[in-house]
Amino acid sequence: MYAGLGSETLYAKLYRRRKRAAAVEWHWLHMLPLLGFESAQPIAWLADRHASLIVTASVKGRSLDAWIVDAAAEGWLGDVFGYACREVAPFARRLHGQGLIHRDLNCSHLFATNPRSAGRPAVIDVERMFRPRWRWRRWVVKELASLLASSPVPVPVPVALRFLCNYQPELHTRQRRKLARAVWRKVARILAHQPRFG
Repeated sequence: MYAGLGSETLYAKLYRRRKRAAAVEWHWLHMLPLLGFESAQPIAWLADRHASLIVTASVKGRSLDAWIVDAAAEGWLGDVFGYACREVAPFARRLHGQGLIHRDLNCSHLFATNPRSAGRPAVIDVERMFRPRWRWRRWVVKELASLLASSPVPVPVPVALRFLCNYQPELHTRQRRKLARAVWRKVARILAHQPRFG
């Protein structure tokens, strides 16, 4: 749900029987800017015994999946994939470098003002974010695969490899290939489970 306040748009998210998720989101909306990440600005948290409501300001720009759709239609897909490699891969590296996993990191939850220029992405929907204590590599592979699989236009292999190179530039070629294979296997599993319409 959203509403306008002057020139600003506010979003409200209702949590019924998931008050813990509201608390988690409220926490990370405050913590992420302190860690150097752009996210929705928290405005208010209202709660009673049955539900919680979090109100945030809108983030600037549009979701990455919306940009990708436009780029494909208008002929500048290379620019938006370049943005993903230059800005989104380092964003994921910094997020994971803080020991954080978003758990729903995909193109609809990353916002950019203009992927044809520079600018860090902003992240939304942080209610499932956490710091895993074990199986770190599994979480990272799943998150990177979710990001690549969520593109509304298939990501070419060379772009995905460049993305992974920018995600972990310190890896040796052998280690990067191992990561790439694990991520591609997970991408294939994710895409195989997506519902097909029509």
